[in-house]
Amino acid sequence: MRVSLQSKALSVAAAFAMLSAFSISSAEPPEDRRLSPDQIARDIALAQEVYTRIHPGYTRYTSATDLNAAWQSVQDGATETDGLSVGAFYVEASRVLAEIRCDHTKAELPSDLAETRKTQPIYLPLRWEMIEGRGFVSVAAADIGLQRGDEILAIDGDPLEARADAIRPLIPFDGETAWVRDGQIAQSYEFRGGGLDHFGALMFETGATAELTIQRGDAAPMAVMVDRITHPEWRALGAGQVGARNFKDAIRFKRIGGTAAYLAVDTFVNYRTPVDPASLYDPIFASLQAEGRDTLIVDLRRNGGGSDDAALGLVARLIGSPAPFMRDIRVKTLDLSGLEEYIYTWDSSAMSPDPRGFKANENGTYSILKPLSRSLMTLTPRDTAFQGQLILLTSRNNASGSTHLLSFIKAQNPDAILIGEATGGSAEGATAGILFTLTLPESGIKMRVPAMQSFVNNGGFETGLGMSPDIEAPITVEAFLEAEDPAMQAALTLISAPEGFSMATLK
Repeated sequence: MRVSLQSKALSVAAAFAMLSAFSISSAEPPEDRRLSPDQIARDIALAQEVYTRIHPGYTRYTSATDLNAAWQSVQDGATETDGLSVGAFYVEASRVLAEIRCDHTKAELPSDLAETRKTQPIYLPLRWEMIEGRGFVSVAAADIGLQRGDEILAIDGDPLEARADAIRPLIPFDGETAWVRDGQIAQSYEFRGGGLDHFGALMFETGATAELTIQRGDAAPMAVMVDRITHPEWRALGAGQVGARNFKDAIRFKRIGGTAAYLAVDTFVNYRTPVDPASLYDPIFASLQAEGRDTLIVDLRRNGGGSDDAALGLVARLIGSPAPFMRDIRVKTLDLSGLEEYIYTWDSSAMSPDPRGFKANENGTYSILKPLSRSLMTLTPRDTAFQGQLILLTSRNNASGSTHLLSFIKAQNPDAILIGEATGGSAEGATAGILFTLTLPESGIKMRVPAMQSFVNNGGFETGLGMSPDIEAPITVEAFLEAEDPAMQAALTLISAPEGFSMATLK
């Protein structure tokens, strides 16, 4: 069975009818396990209770009334169809969580379904990017006859635009930064291969092979048959070309001429294979100081955030005076009674927080006391902190900790120049920090529940937005096809500008 999509997203009713009929093989895979309306009702009730009690940003951008209506629509759909498969329920739960508009709030596949992704070939054998609403191959398996720059027009007869429209509402984002969704549709470690494959295997008929309609340059569109691959094979595809997963592998440094330098930090994730950030940062910043380099381009375009130690380590080497990184960090509740058997977090102290570590606020929330968080304590510049002209490259990939860093640095150093694209995340501060994992008992679906809301010490922000560049230099279709880097080129041009680097010259 093949489903032909229109150019707009499917209606909820149509989605339920379609999802209930799908399977990705005839071997009764785990996602086809059927849940009754009562089972779904129990999972939804628990999810609502957990998010309402714990999530500090649950109604930050969307009203409780609208979120209740969204949950009810899932229940109504399940009742109309006499239940849902686990996969269908996962898709619809993801749709509701995306309406919270918090990038850290998302559903994870149940363990049994996640395990099948290691052995079932559901992923296209390529990496691709969505640019200006169009999809282009960036890396392809060697044996499929595709090359970088080939445009993907359709998959199994369905226009790529239509599939993207159907998946887009399932992708979470912060506040008003919906433009970041297209990047997640194409590629995402968070979604086990990008939204197109991750959700597509549950929404569209997905065989072991796929027919791609491809356009190469000005040539006529051509049909290409490809064998799908497993998630581990997808992960290995293009390794080293799409950014590091761990901080220890994330830094690239090079000198530019006699006075400038380039430093890329592709992620702050430092909890899988942790290293001391100083061991990576110190040699670089010591050399900048010793060589008298007065201009530094810091490239964060692949960086979606991660660990505080890696981010604060960089901040301490980019500021000129002491300041706290955060002005406040709050939790919504200290009472998790009745929820303990359903939630888990890596920080066991968060399961039974000590009230002595918090200050009660008038609105019912609790602020973490300053000595308990390094983000709240005064951050002192390192002896080798860079004091010259700072240029920061930005993109829609920035979120969470990387957007926090940009927001803080810009407030501390107004002459720092941001070049690139408007970011994701929240310049005010994300709802993140400690994350609880909620496991729904009937479906096994896991949901991430942020426990904290951060408030960056930035002096001001645009509500619902991340950071906007001082110089816009986005990746365009033309730039991608010509392998150009508009943001880097703009930075290099600025370095050679005779009038210098002050913000006054940009106005």
